[in-house]
Amino acid sequence: MVSFTLKGTQDDGGSYQGVWTDGTYIYTVCGTSGLRAYSFDGSTFTLKDTKLDAGASYLCVWGDGTYIYAGTILGIYAYTFNGTSLTLKGSIYNPQDYVYGIWSDGTYIYAACNTSGFYAYTFDGTAFTYKGHTQEEGIYFWVWGDLTYIYVANWTLGLRVYTFNGANFILKDTKTDGGTYSGVVGDGTYIYTTCGVGGLCAYTFDGAALTLKGSINDGGFYYSVWKYGTTLFVMCGASGIRAYTFDGANFTLKATQVDGTDTYQNDWGDGNYIYTACYGDGIRAYTFNGGPISVNQTMVLTGNLTCR
Repeated sequence: MVSFTLKGTQDDGGSYQGVWTDGTYIYTVCGTSGLRAYSFDGSTFTLKDTKLDAGASYLCVWGDGTYIYAGTILGIYAYTFNGTSLTLKGSIYNPQDYVYGIWSDGTYIYAACNTSGFYAYTFDGTAFTYKGHTQEEGIYFWVWGDLTYIYVANWTLGLRVYTFNGANFILKDTKTDGGTYSGVVGDGTYIYTTCGVGGLCAYTFDGAALTLKGSINDGGFYYSVWKYGTTLFVMCGASGIRAYTFDGANFTLKATQVDGTDTYQNDWGDGNYIYTACYGDGIRAYTFNGGPISVNQTMVLTGNLTCR
């Protein structure tokens, strides 16, 4: 039987809203409690360090193998971690707005910034440089790309596809099929979005138009999606973590796991464990026996990811 197994949990206070791992350490953003770095030995989490700068509330986290980027209600902070201490390397407050999602293609860092729109930056190790911006209304919530196109989940207006030429964003298409779009990821063939109470959707994009290929809604609030191997792991609020497969037309629910009472918001895998950020319930680690749970690091670090 395909199933999840809970291996460990840790709650050091605050609201655990995002998680990312570099394969050695696990990083969580915990609202006004800041950015935390953990290790995990298969049963126990160990808190290694916590960083809270400028009194910001931390909303999302992403890394590129060198820097850890934290999105806050004030802007973006870049950190390094040496196994003991988190060190702030640079920050930018343009715009000074909620940064809900961050993704990088290895050249630019893209940020989904609430009602302020969608931004591109570079970072040289000490300073961020603003490169471009677009705003077509709505709430910009999450971002992912495939090295050709950039996909943005706009909470109120659906899925948007852009290109970026180093200075300007070009909107290629927009699609909405109900719900509030809060997460997006792709696998090279399909683009998957979480749509709040609208469930989970799969699209294709041919360079000009998005096409809905399938959807499913098993109840709850679909917050975020990430894919490892052939399995989609979806965070569904109080309904827990769900595992799905998709055959090009239909989603199949493979397993569901709910531990605790608070909201499952974000997840990340390292090849051995799936780590989940569960808001007021802390961070959890799971194993899954239905397929691989490692992120394609080539895609992650040079163009493809998925957090939130």
